[in-house]
Amino acid sequence: MQIVKNCKVLLNRRIEEGVSIGIDNGIIKKIGKDLKGELLLDAKNLLVLPGGIDAHVHFRDPGFTYKEDWISGSKSALAGGITSVIDQPNTYPMVTSPEILLNKIEIAKKKSLVDFGVNAAVTNKNIHLIKDLAGYTTAFGEIFLGEDDEEDVISYDMLNTALKIIKDTHLLPTIHAEDYSCIASNKIAYQIKSSQSHLFARPNSCEEIATAKLVRIAEQVGCRMHICHVSTKEAIKIIKTARGITCEVTPHHLLFSADDYNLLKTKIKVNPPIRDKADRNFLWNMVRYGMIDVIASDHAPHSIEEKEGDIYNAKSGIPGVETMIPLLLNLVAKDEMSIGRLVELTSYNPAKIWGLRRKGFLKEGYDADLVLYNLKDKKRIVAGDLHTRCGWTPYEGFQAIFPQTTIIRGDIAFKNGEFYVKEGYGNLIKRVYDI
Repeated sequence: MQIVKNCKVLLNRRIEEGVSIGIDNGIIKKIGKDLKGELLLDAKNLLVLPGGIDAHVHFRDPGFTYKEDWISGSKSALAGGITSVIDQPNTYPMVTSPEILLNKIEIAKKKSLVDFGVNAAVTNKNIHLIKDLAGYTTAFGEIFLGEDDEEDVISYDMLNTALKIIKDTHLLPTIHAEDYSCIASNKIAYQIKSSQSHLFARPNSCEEIATAKLVRIAEQVGCRMHICHVSTKEAIKIIKTARGITCEVTPHHLLFSADDYNLLKTKIKVNPPIRDKADRNFLWNMVRYGMIDVIASDHAPHSIEEKEGDIYNAKSGIPGVETMIPLLLNLVAKDEMSIGRLVELTSYNPAKIWGLRRKGFLKEGYDADLVLYNLKDKKRIVAGDLHTRCGWTPYEGFQAIFPQTTIIRGDIAFKNGEFYVKEGYGNLIKRVYDI
C-alpha cells in the first residue's frame, strides 16, 4: 500500500490535519492516522481535495482540433485539478450514432491524460437510436433546442418523445435552455452598435421561457433532467420549484457581468450571455446557499481569430477547464466561499448526478483521484502559462490557486508544472450501474 501522508482533508464536513491516505491498486484502501506503507507523497501544509470533475467540456476532437484536442484539453484539465471530464457531442461529425460515439471514445482512449465520459447528441433525426446509444454514452446532451425541420437540434415536441425513451435508460439528459423562437425574435438587436448587443439578442426571457417549458415536459414524462449553464434568476426560481431537475452554473457567469463587455468585448461572448450584476449576484447567493448543484466550466475554446471581429460573427464560447477550480479556490482562500461547497459543486455532486462509478469522493473504495493545493500559493493567470490550444483566456490577470500535484488512480499525473503520465492514460469512466 502506498501512502500520501500529512494530508489536510475535508472529512465529515470538517478539515482534519495529519491524515494519511492509503492507496492500493489505484483505489483508496484506508484513510486514517499513522498508516504504514510505501511513501508516495508527503502532503505537509497542503490541502488535499478529491479530483475535480468537469461535467461540461468541449474538447473539439474530432473535427475541430485546431481549437483543442484530447491531449491539450486533458493537459489543461490536469493542470487545473480536474481528473475527470465529460465531453459534449457537438464535435464533427456530431455524435448522433453508436458508430460515431464509439469512434470518438477510441480517439479519447488514445489521447486523453484524464479519465473521461463522452456524451451522445439527441436531435430530431436520431431519436430511434437512443436505446443503442445508451449502451455507450455517459449521458445525453448537451441537447440544443430548435425547429422540427432542423438536424442538429430538437423541438419541444420531439424532446417529449425522446425523454420518454431516455427515462427507461436511466441516463441523464442535459439541456441548453434557450428558446429558439425568442432568440429569433430578438435577432434585430445585433444591429445595435453596442458591445452588449449579444445580451440584448438573447435576453433573460429566452432562458426563462425554455426553462419553464423544459420543466413542464420533464414533469409530464416523469424523468429527471439537468439544465446546463443557468445564467438568470428567473430560470433558477423555476428549477428550484421542480422535482428531479438539477442545474449547473459556470465560472464565467459568476465572475463576469455585462459591465465587462466594454473591456473584453467578444472574448466573453457565450451562450447564454454574460448577464447584468443583479443576475450574477443572485447566482452567487444561490451557490452559497446550496441552491445550485454543480459548477462546470463549459470549456468551449475557439481560436483568437474566431473570437475577434464584430459581435454578431464572433464565435460563442470561452476556455475554462484549467482555471475553474483555481479561480474558485482563490475565493475560498478569501473566505468568500466554503471549501465544503466547492467540493460539493465540483466533485461530490457531479459524480452523484451523472452516476460516475468510484469518482468524486475521498472515501475507501473510491478511485485515488487526489489534488494537492497550497492555499497560500496565489498566482496571476497568464494565458501563455495555460495548456489549452486556443492560446487565450478572458481571465488574464485574475488571481488563482493552481494545484501543486494531481493524482489519478494513485498515479502522480501532474506535479510542479510537469506531466508524469502520457497520452492514453485516461480511462473511460464506468457508470454506476455498469456490470
